[in-house]
Amino acid sequence: MFSIDAKIEPPSHGGRRALVSDADADHRDALSRHLAGRGFHVSHANGALDALAIIGAEAPNVALLHSEETGDDGGRAVALAAMLYPQTRIIVMAAVGTAGDGAFPVLRRPVDLALLDRCLDELTA
Repeated sequence: MFSIDAKIEPPSHGGRRALVSDADADHRDALSRHLAGRGFHVSHANGALDALAIIGAEAPNVALLHSEETGDDGGRAVALAAMLYPQTRIIVMAAVGTAGDGAFPVLRRPVDLALLDRCLDELTA
């Protein structure tokens, strides 16, 4: 029989943390400013795989992950983040016409900040 005893805990950084992952720098910056205004310490990622590394290192409360309709790692990153880091609440940002499967909140891009606020209130309550 093989056994490993390890104490695994998310990093403790204090305060509310958020991650915004989006290749569109203007959209990413606008969302980051909005989240900072709501009291979050915000980290940025340019892509899905970078986002996974940051979620693992920083254990944010919330991660906004961009998922393209086809041909990107966004959908896989969303699934992996939810499986590996269940303490992080995932919000998917998707193109118009993309339907969510109900597992995560899906906000259409560009993100309506009032809808984001409502979603954050529900997820972080």
